[in-house]
Amino acid sequence: MADRTKKVAMSTAGRPFDRRVREPIGTPITPSDNHHSNDDSMNRSLPALFLLLLLVVVPAVGHTPDSYEPDTLTLTFLDVGQGDAILVQSANGQAMLVDAGEASAAPNLSSRLAAKGVTHLAYLVGTHDHDDHIGGMTSVVGSLAVDEYLENGEPAASETAAALHRTLALRGIPARNVTAGETIPLDPANITVTVLNPQPVRVGDENEDSIVLRLVWGETSFFLAGDAGTGAEGRILASGLPLDRTYFTFLKVGHHGSDTATGTPLVAALQPNISVIECGRYNPYHHPSGVVVKRLQDAGSDVFTTASGGEVQIISYQFGYVEYGQGQLPVTVEGALLPPTDPDFDGAFEDVNGNQRLDFEDVVLYFNQMSWIAENERWWFDFNDNNRIDFADVVRLFNNL
Repeated sequence: MADRTKKVAMSTAGRPFDRRVREPIGTPITPSDNHHSNDDSMNRSLPALFLLLLLVVVPAVGHTPDSYEPDTLTLTFLDVGQGDAILVQSANGQAMLVDAGEASAAPNLSSRLAAKGVTHLAYLVGTHDHDDHIGGMTSVVGSLAVDEYLENGEPAASETAAALHRTLALRGIPARNVTAGETIPLDPANITVTVLNPQPVRVGDENEDSIVLRLVWGETSFFLAGDAGTGAEGRILASGLPLDRTYFTFLKVGHHGSDTATGTPLVAALQPNISVIECGRYNPYHHPSGVVVKRLQDAGSDVFTTASGGEVQIISYQFGYVEYGQGQLPVTVEGALLPPTDPDFDGAFEDVNGNQRLDFEDVVLYFNQMSWIAENERWWFDFNDNNRIDFADVVRLFNNL
């Protein structure tokens, strides 16, 4: 996939320019319309200052940066296949790992943590006791110093969970249940980490009782949804816990992009700049749901998946960020039910109708949407790189079937 550059800029008057400008490097184009109204942008504006930040999507080679940059809040969405694992590194140098994927992903997880120089975790968080979230925990506990294990309070209902608790006891690591409204003192001088779920009265369902966290640093926030579904989202929104919008908002999409999570009310409340979906390549659940991806994109969010490009890292500088990743999904073509889903994710997204195959319907849909594509998403579909959408692109697509 070609290199992409994104810019976020603030004027001296505090009015933000388009924060989602996307430009192929070396090829100036006219930015698309802002995805938020001026009123909304003003609501999210900062005090008078000049801020110019570059958001760079790194070419599809190598890994995201391994060395932690001091005085930042850095979140790395690790590639553990069909599972979650999120490394949080705070401004004071403390680290927290939220979930650890399945047991089969443990060697890769351990390798990535070692590469990033992580030898100590202030907190290890198991959002809930499903194997795709805690399967790799025993390996982590056995290889790293861990101060405390945080969990949702549901009784251990699997051998994986029971084995983890035995290992925690053997290592002398305390385990604690957390509840909505509590805060986690990872870096209290700089970052507020609030537990938004589970609620004081548990639902009795592992997914609905998933630990959901919100991290806030200055005008940057991260919402880590675990596997919480729309029911839990509704309870969070009704709870009165703080969800004030920050200028930069990032969402770890719930339940691997399943259509059981990431409902319209939550997306409307957060309006995330970037959404990250952790899921496995060619997973049997067909995650992520095209409906969820489109809902996020319609709200103005860029959507990345670990299935498409591996590890995603966001380095927050309190009033801006740099993001590294390769798995951005293209914006849904109007008239298509699903976003393009080329399994090779090579930048030429031929499966326009998202039916997992290349057929003449893709060509017809592509042809019928040439004007919309030219105005909104030229860089994804300009196959012959002549900086316009024309019939030659349609022919190129047809010949590639």
